[in-house]
Amino acid sequence: MGDQGAAGRLSPRRWRILSYLAQHGAATTLDVALVCGVSRLTAHRDLVGLHEAGLVRRDRSAEDRTHTWFYEVTPEGTDVLRRVLAASGQPVPLRLGQRPSGKADALLFLPLVEVSRRNPGRCELFQWLAMMETSAWLRQHDLAQLRADGYGVWLQDGRCLRFLVHVDRGPIGGVIAEHERATSGLGGLLAGYRRADRLVPVGAVLVIVQDGEREERLRVDLRREPLRNAVATTTQQLLYRHWPDEQVWQVPGESGRRRLIEVGS
Repeated sequence: MGDQGAAGRLSPRRWRILSYLAQHGAATTLDVALVCGVSRLTAHRDLVGLHEAGLVRRDRSAEDRTHTWFYEVTPEGTDVLRRVLAASGQPVPLRLGQRPSGKADALLFLPLVEVSRRNPGRCELFQWLAMMETSAWLRQHDLAQLRADGYGVWLQDGRCLRFLVHVDRGPIGGVIAEHERATSGLGGLLAGYRRADRLVPVGAVLVIVQDGEREERLRVDLRREPLRNAVATTTQQLLYRHWPDEQVWQVPGESGRRRLIEVGS
């Protein structure tokens, strides 16, 4: 089945899957099931259909004992999506089909989507922008010096939190002395906020660091030189063990942890 024929027969959900892969990079069947709010079996059937149409490709690591397939959009799938968007008068996102998977997607976006699905009517991830769209949003607010991994709007119990999220990549550079590992790379995470001459229009800046030691070093830095915006930190380990809306966020100067919706209040 060729591209043109396949494109003409795609269901709205398969269009959504194709668009998601083109804008977020690789995804598993479970990721797609969460985003679309369907069962794994339904997501698997859709992905297989897109794969057979040549619109997505799949791969898995020989070292992965779970044998998980990761799906990505193909150049043909990207071209089909680009033409459809242009023909309908919609903007074509930058680097469509060429984006790496975002750490913020796995650590925050997809878990919040699942929390929303499990608690309908009580909470919702109302909006999410991936890294490229977040950069465009920041430029619109004359904040081009900031680099964030995502922007979101979280609704819970009648309250709203708009946030930017940054993910700590860990120590940067080549060989790093052991005593530098806990701080290497942390300084640049929030440097743009210190250059800004005003508040960034969000309720909180969220920072996800690699481990507890790096989180404590960042908290010390924030107590010494606070930002204009409210900041909350957590670790990747905590987000692997808990849902991100739970009490996993720590505010500089406080001993306990807050729920996501309480950050910035």
